[in-house]
Amino acid sequence: MQITLNYLLSRRKRLLNVCFLSLVLVMTRANIAVTQNRSCHRLQRNTGWFDLVWSHYSDKLFKKTLRVSRETFNFILSRIRHILERDTVSEEPISSEFRLAVCLYRLSRGDYYYTIAEMTGSGVSTVCTICQKVTRAIVESMWRDTVSKHLPKTIEDFKRKMLDMEEMWQFPYCWAAIDGCHIPISAHLEVPNLVESTTTTKTFIQL
Repeated sequence: MQITLNYLLSRRKRLLNVCFLSLVLVMTRANIAVTQNRSCHRLQRNTGWFDLVWSHYSDKLFKKTLRVSRETFNFILSRIRHILERDTVSEEPISSEFRLAVCLYRLSRGDYYYTIAEMTGSGVSTVCTICQKVTRAIVESMWRDTVSKHLPKTIEDFKRKMLDMEEMWQFPYCWAAIDGCHIPISAHLEVPNLVESTTTTKTFIQL
């Protein structure tokens, strides 16, 4: 009887030791998994585009590249910086200056996102997101002061704007102009004979 009892006690002790060691191993592996630094694999890119444009381009070349002067660039940035700046915990945030420059380059030249991504050292999705958010910020912050309050409200305002346009730029019967890209325009359904010449981006000038 005593032998059987000793055997059972010894077996129980061995079982407890095995459980304890297993628990220690599991906790050790868990701690290693928590403290292990996760590697991040990224494609090495050229990230010096904006520094080159801002620090080394002449005023003339800067305006030719972004289609705005440095003063206008800083003015736009001052109006939207509070919208673009954000906190991040994952990595160093992209500067507001860089975001605005990428957006202006896209708007002024119409290049593919992939082309701009390769040029600026950013991801394609990053460039796409930057252009969307910066464009939205510009509209929200500046549309009222720079566009809507200057729009003609009466027939007399339209006539006066058209006269100014003709005197300044020799464009008769026109009160505004947009430069930089083709804009698709759809004709009104009640004027079917204009549909053919107004539904594409290449022939809207026939209006």
